[in-house]
Amino acid sequence: MQNRLLYIYLCLLIPCILCAQNNRNCTTIDMNTSKTIDFDNWVGNITCTQLENVTFYNCRNMIRYKNHFYFMGYTMTGSNLVIYDKEGRFIKEINLSDALSVNSICMIPELDELWVTSQFKVISRYKTDGSLIKRFSLPFNCANLYPVDKQNFLVYSGGGPNQIENHYFALTDFQAIHNLFMPMRNPSKYAYNHWSLFAPTAGNKQLFLFLHGVDTIFSYDIQKQALKPYYKLDFHGDFLLEFQRPTDDREMAEIIEQHKYIYGHHSFYQASDKLFFKLLGKREDFCMIDLKTNFLYAFDRLFDSFKSRYVNPFVSSDGTNLYLLVREKDLLEHYMNVKCTYPAIRDLLPTLNSERNGWILVTI
Repeated sequence: MQNRLLYIYLCLLIPCILCAQNNRNCTTIDMNTSKTIDFDNWVGNITCTQLENVTFYNCRNMIRYKNHFYFMGYTMTGSNLVIYDKEGRFIKEINLSDALSVNSICMIPELDELWVTSQFKVISRYKTDGSLIKRFSLPFNCANLYPVDKQNFLVYSGGGPNQIENHYFALTDFQAIHNLFMPMRNPSKYAYNHWSLFAPTAGNKQLFLFLHGVDTIFSYDIQKQALKPYYKLDFHGDFLLEFQRPTDDREMAEIIEQHKYIYGHHSFYQASDKLFFKLLGKREDFCMIDLKTNFLYAFDRLFDSFKSRYVNPFVSSDGTNLYLLVREKDLLEHYMNVKCTYPAIRDLLPTLNSERNGWILVTI
């Protein structure tokens, strides 16, 4: 009992200490004072790409690199990596075995390679055409990673056992560890995936991070190699912190079914100097933080009041655009009684087929 109380105290204390040490860089945002907005008023333009020969049931995230799209999807039998050209033409599918074992995908521009992390320790290196180069195993957990310069990577351990020297993050070239960030006082029993952990700014000058079960958005200064809390999100007790999560699956199921807490977030991306993320549970709206003013905005509908039925609607961003996956059937049903105000969608609608129910990649 005493150990559990100490664990709870440390989990509460660590983010507070970090923010207190960096008051000038950590801004508290009252999540109950968000301004409700009409998403359409913030959209500059929309284009659509119809994907052919879709082989994934849903998508965790996507990378746009040069003239190709790389989707980390999953099916009823496991995960897959699907490559399309910029016109939406199918290029290649790579089966990635068990859906639970695949953690993340990352493009390495300096090497012109796509890396897939799996089993929290294995990295598979692929050419951009989907050809496997080789696999290597790490001596520590790796749930996600981000290339911060020509040879170094910011690696996220996932927070479970076999973590990186009792830290959440490490700066490494995979030959040696150069720096460690966010010490773990009491490692959790399980490591966690993050589909959209990293949100870089344009020009790759600054990197934002939003972790599982933590109500603080962090910022990593790539040039100074410094990780600091940037936004402390005050949910007034509605956010389920990691130490509060019950170990009993039935208790957690009750929290989800009865919407007792905000128990998760997805679609964490940066576009046009704004951070976006979608909440799950007690609140399920989209949040947008203006990085220039620190103002918080909220909306629950997208273009033309469209509402996605997926928990992870935005699948990527390139710093300027947000990318959204929409089913043909959902788009057709929405516009049966709603006026379409975007030319690209209006031109696409007559070509869609609800029986086909394929994916449309919407670039916002």
